[in-house]
Amino acid sequence: MSHVNISYNDFVELSYSLLEKVQDNRDEYKAILCPLRGGFFLSYFMSQHLKLPISYIEISSYAGKEQRRFQIGIKPDIIEGKFLLCDDIYDSGNTIKKIHSMYPNVDFDTICLVSKIREAEVMYAKLVEPDRWVDFFWEVM
Repeated sequence: MSHVNISYNDFVELSYSLLEKVQDNRDEYKAILCPLRGGFFLSYFMSQHLKLPISYIEISSYAGKEQRRFQIGIKPDIIEGKFLLCDDIYDSGNTIKKIHSMYPNVDFDTICLVSKIREAEVMYAKLVEPDRWVDFFWEVM
C-alpha cells in the first residue's frame, strides 16, 4: 500500500481551505464536535479561527491500520442545535455516520482534511485514491 504524507504545511493549507468554506456559517454553530484523536488538530484550528468551543467525543474503529468495531469512550451530551464536526479523514464514512446516528436531533456541517471518496457527504480539502494510506504529520512526529 502506498502512502500519502500530509505535512504540517499541507495541514495549514488544507485547514485554511476548509475555513473558507465554513466561516460564513460561524454564527449558526453552537460548538465544534471533535472526534479524538484524528479530529483534534483540525478542531483546534477551527476553534481558534471561528472562536467556538470544542466538545470532544472519543470514538475509534481502527487499531493501527486494521479496522474493527467501534469503541466509544467520552460521549458529550449534545441534545440539539448545529455543530461543526471536524475530522482528519473520510475513509469509509463509517465514523461520521456513527456520530450522526448517535445524535439524531443535531444538525452537523462535517469537514475533513482528506477524503478517499469523491462524492463524500462531507466537505473536504484534498481527495486521495482509496487504496492509499494517509500519514498525517502528528502521527509520524
